[in-house]
Amino acid sequence: MATANDDALWKGELPQAKYLETLDEGANISVDYGDIELPEWYDDAKVKRAQEFFKRNFYAMFVGKLCGLLAIVTVPTILRILVHTNQSSEPRTAYRRYVATIMHTLEWYYEDMVPTSRSWKSIAFVKKTHAGISKQAATVRSGMIISQRDMAITQFGFIGYVIISYRKLGIPFDPKDMEAFVHFWRVIGHMMGIEERFNACTDQFETTEQRMALIANEVLKPALLNHTAEFVKMGKALIEGLWCFNPFIEFDSFLFLTMRLNNIPGYHYWDDEVGPDAKLSEVRHYERFSRYARFLLCCVCYIHSVLLYIAAFRWYFNAQMIMSRFLITYFPFLAFIQFGVTDAYVRILK
Repeated sequence: MATANDDALWKGELPQAKYLETLDEGANISVDYGDIELPEWYDDAKVKRAQEFFKRNFYAMFVGKLCGLLAIVTVPTILRILVHTNQSSEPRTAYRRYVATIMHTLEWYYEDMVPTSRSWKSIAFVKKTHAGISKQAATVRSGMIISQRDMAITQFGFIGYVIISYRKLGIPFDPKDMEAFVHFWRVIGHMMGIEERFNACTDQFETTEQRMALIANEVLKPALLNHTAEFVKMGKALIEGLWCFNPFIEFDSFLFLTMRLNNIPGYHYWDDEVGPDAKLSEVRHYERFSRYARFLLCCVCYIHSVLLYIAAFRWYFNAQMIMSRFLITYFPFLAFIQFGVTDAYVRILK
């Protein structure tokens, strides 16, 4: 049960550093798998504004989410569950798992939050799936659950880099849009069973940004810098699987981009990103990449740093994502080639 201090914490009335202590407490607390319901503080106008904000920045949001998912796979407790489920350890299964994840997320962004909508059914389905995985995993190994901490970190995977690195992603900042976006994901977190004291999203953008920065610096940074061979295997499967959704992705370049969005020193692309204590003369990590990886990294960084701030280009790249969604749903021809017709079609909410 949340205490008065917990209540004050998520409202931003206590130092945000205490949020890490709260997260650690949540490592042994399972997510609430009861029926989904809207919180009493739900604001439909903010949710609709957040959905429009996403649609205007579809491409940038997709890249931010992709890097976020890559980052959270480095977290041992999350990686352990993924390995246990054995549904994303090679490109074929990763394709089906993560395309389904994208499809579910798009339902949330495009549908109304009402009990009869596909978004509501999607959230209920995902929550039920999490419950089944968590209970089954606990029977195999004591304490191996989908915890409140894991879910809060997973929440970061979907929106963290949009919050802390929107400039690098090429997302124009508007305070009302960001407040609405944070509210939207606070609602999603609540409906998924995250208690308010653990929810990475608060009722304010500023305190949410602080929480996201803490997760990035204290949880993801050390995990990214000391990633394991198991992560590399799972991360490559993720990227190679989602290649069928967007063929312009590659593991080394997107791992670098993830480090860059996480604001890890040394993982800069443009000189003006270098911190005051860093040296421009330092060897850049991407110099050891293949030519193709360096080319992709250059293109992606230029798109996000320059082109997405131009309305016409932003519209063009968003349109490409809409086309990708259409193709992966109705005619996933790249997946036909990679995995065959049967596995190429991914259906949710059957």
